Amino acid sequence: MEKEPSIVEIVDTELENSPSRITLLREFPETRIGDRTLGPYRMGQEIELSLWIAQHLVQMGYARFKEEEQLTLNTLSTTHYRQTLPASNQIPELPRSFYFQLRRLIKDLKNLEVKDRTKARELDKALALGWDIVNLRVKKIASLGASGGQTTEVTSKLTLEEKALFEKVRQNVESWKKDILGSETTN
Repeated sequence: MEKEPSIVEIVDTELENSPSRITLLREFPETRIGDRTLGPYRMGQEIELSLWIAQHLVQMGYARFKEEEQLTLNTLSTTHYRQTLPASNQIPELPRSFYFQLRRLIKDLKNLEVKDRTKARELDKALALGWDIVNLRVKKIASLGASGGQTTEVTSKLTLEEKALFEKVRQNVESWKKDILGSETTN
C-alpha cells in the first residue's frame, strides 16, 4: 500500500508547477524538452515559466529569479520581526509559498556552504529564524485550533501547511472533548 503524500509534498508539487518570473542573463537557444519547446530567448528578456523549469535555467546560469519571487535572509528577518511583535496575538499573514521558499532558501544555503564555509553563518541564521517563526506560529495555531470554531478570518491568514495543522488540531481536540464529556459537547 502506497503512503499518502504529506501536505508538504502536495504543496511543493503544486508550487513547483506554478508560474515563476525570471530574467535572462544571456541568450538561450530554442530547446526541446519532451513535447515542449523553450526559447529562443534573448538576454534581458523577462519570461514566465513553471518554477521547476525556471530553476534549471537559473542553475545553468542562463537566468536569475525576480527579487520579489525569492525569500532572502533579509525578508526572513523582516518576517520574523513581524511574528514577534507583542500585538501579534493574531497571526500575521504569510505569503502562500512561505514555507516552500524557506525550504528552498535553506537547501540553497546548505549547497553554498559546501563550497564556501563562510555561508555557514547565513545558514545558521536562516535555520534559527525559520525555527523561531515555525514555533511562534505553531503555538498560535494550536491555541486557535483548540479553542473551537473555525473562522474564515483566522484560516485566511494561514498557509496551506498551516491550515492542515489547524484542522488536525481542531479535529483532535473535538474528538478528545467528545471522549471526555460524551457526544453532547459544544465548545
